[in-house]
Amino acid sequence: MKIIIFLLLASFSGLSTSSEVSAVDLLKRDLGERIDVISKYEIHFCPDNTCEIYKIKTYNKNFEKYIYLDIYHNSKNIFITEKYAGEKAFKLLAKEEPEIRNSVKNYCQSQIKTPACVINGMKEKLKIKKCFGRYDEGHFCYGCEKNENICKKL
Repeated sequence: MKIIIFLLLASFSGLSTSSEVSAVDLLKRDLGERIDVISKYEIHFCPDNTCEIYKIKTYNKNFEKYIYLDIYHNSKNIFITEKYAGEKAFKLLAKEEPEIRNSVKNYCQSQIKTPACVINGMKEKLKIKKCFGRYDEGHFCYGCEKNENICKKL
């Protein structure tokens, strides 16, 4: 009986597990408008005038999980590790990281499933491109390859 009451209360209170919510929804919850979904093949993390751009040619449901893990473990932006402008750091908010990482740990071929091994395995297997961009004086410039600099007028 206690379990039934808990389940009813949970459904009315809006509780859900991260398996029911997409990784991009979790990123938007914690990072807000800094996450920009261009399409299911391209997502940007733009916390300021700079952007981390994620691209994939063939959609895979784990693409969003890669982005979540890469931002959590590899982004150097201040919003990730420190409280900024009254907002909590992403690393303090991102309680689902272990569950997300565990759900894609098989991308790591090593016996020890480190975050770096999982992320690198995902990037290679899913053929994800990570690019960097910058808004500057009415232009958006970005590059995905070494020495590439594509600029578009806004």
